[in-house]
Amino acid sequence: MQKEDRGLQRFAGLVATPSGRKWLVEELAVVSESKEVAGDLITEAALDQVFGEKAFDKFGKGFISLHFSDQHLGSHKKMLVFKFALPDAKKMADMSRLVALVPYYIDLIGRYKLSSHARSKTEAARLKVAQEIYKELQNARQEALQKKKADQRKKMEEAEAKLSAEALRKKEAKERARQMKKAMPKMKMTRA
Repeated sequence: MQKEDRGLQRFAGLVATPSGRKWLVEELAVVSESKEVAGDLITEAALDQVFGEKAFDKFGKGFISLHFSDQHLGSHKKMLVFKFALPDAKKMADMSRLVALVPYYIDLIGRYKLSSHARSKTEAARLKVAQEIYKELQNARQEALQKKKADQRKKMEEAEAKLSAEALRKKEAKERARQMKKAMPKMKMTRA
């Protein structure tokens, strides 16, 4: 998932298991921009219902991933994406706790306020990435401009090679006249 999503690649990293706190089963990993946010959003209730040791063995078979973002690239900036694998129609009751995560997290995220420390840290990281992207775009523009100029120069040289001796002489005379005009001192006449 992290390899596919550019936002996760740029901003997020793997969150280590916090010491002294109940955490996810070993089959799951948390990738987050902020350890604080990950710790706040993975609540005791979520661990008890789905992500804890005992609950995950029973209800976690259909769980694939959760992805929450307020900076998603696309038409909607803010998003919550839940991915579940659906079981056979006869075993749909096993999905009840997973499906219950959807309104639970909608409410939790709707009420969640980021601390000033975490906010400043994420804004600094996003600003740094924005500057890097801007530099990459500038470099790409410069390379494209240089390539365009080189192509134009090459076309001019090819066109000159095809010209006859008389046309080439006329072109050189025109170029000399242009250079001499450019070298002339600039004068401005005004009425006294």
